[in-house]
Formats: sequence, C-alpha cells, structure tokens
Amino acid sequence: MAESLRTLAAIKVFRHAVIDVLKAKSIDGIGENVFESRTEKIWPEETGAVIVYTTGTTFDDKRTSPRFYVASTMVEIDVIASKIAESVNDFLDDVSEAVVLALQPIEKRVGPFNGTVKRFVLKSFENSLSGLSELEWGTQRITFSADWSCCLTHGGPADEFVTGKNKFSVGEGEGNEQSFETKVQT
Repeated sequence: MAESLRTLAAIKVFRHAVIDVLKAKSIDGIGENVFESRTEKIWPEETGAVIVYTTGTTFDDKRTSPRFYVASTMVEIDVIASKIAESVNDFLDDVSEAVVLALQPIEKRVGPFNGTVKRFVLKSFENSLSGLSELEWGTQRITFSADWSCCLTHGGPADEFVTGKNKFSVGEGEGNEQSFETKVQT
C-alpha cells in the first residue's frame, strides 16, 4: 500500500481503483465505457456508459488536535442507457446489478480495493425514468459509502500543550489527597 493512501490523495486513488475494477469486468453493453468524468454526450452507436464520481467526503477528527481523521466518501456511479438499448429500464437494471456485484467482493485481510478503504457499502439506487412510455435514454445513479482513514502530518494545529500537575487535600489523614493533570493547548 502506497504512503499516499493515508493522505487526501486517497480519494483520487480510490476513485481510479473503482474505475479499473469496472473496466476489468467488461460489463455487457458498457465494455470499457467507464469514466471518471465525460465532457462528450454518449455517441449514438454506444449502448451505454458508466461514470464514477466522488461527490463528498466528511471528516471526523475524534480529538481536539486533528492529525488523524476518520473519513467517509460518497461514491456516485451513473449508469447511462441510450436509445439503442432494447428496454432502457431493463438495461439500467442489468448494468446496475453488474456494477454492484463487481464492487461488492471485500478482501477482509487488507480491505476493499487493495486497502484504499476500510469499508464499502451500497446505499441507494435512483433512476431518471418517468411515467412516459417511450424513452430514448435514461440514467440510474448508484450510491455507495466508502469509509477510510487519513493522516495529515503537515499544517493544522500543533500538539502543543502545557501540562500542570495538581494536588489538593481535604483535611488531614490518608486518602484525603487528590492528584490530577491539567492540559491546556497553547
């Protein structure tokens, strides 16, 4: 596992790992039409495409001086079907099922996608189909959540604390004395 997997570069590394897995599966109707982003509309001769996005990442520092973060990234995968598909709805369902099955195997020893994330969970499906009976194209969004950890070693607040050792007693005798430390960030 590369050093960058514990920094913010892990988001990009993970996104490319998802794309590589989907391309390697060569899903029927998609083949290698798996992209990180796409500026061109789907070509008329293409049946479909899959677009992979990482739409948002939340961080929780779990302490007062952030260096190590527990992160959760939302992974959105858009399945696009063109009018060439015999049934747009069936095509979206079939490709979405293949995408989910391709991304679900988890390597328990190192974590999904060669250890880039600790956990990868299916969250939702949502499609753009309407009650109209004739559709020329459609999309279906599959949402996953990926949990991972990140360590920021440069920048941010420093772990600079002043420690004061305190002792007080109430009355005389044994067991009446209390000792404790107070830490204040400078």
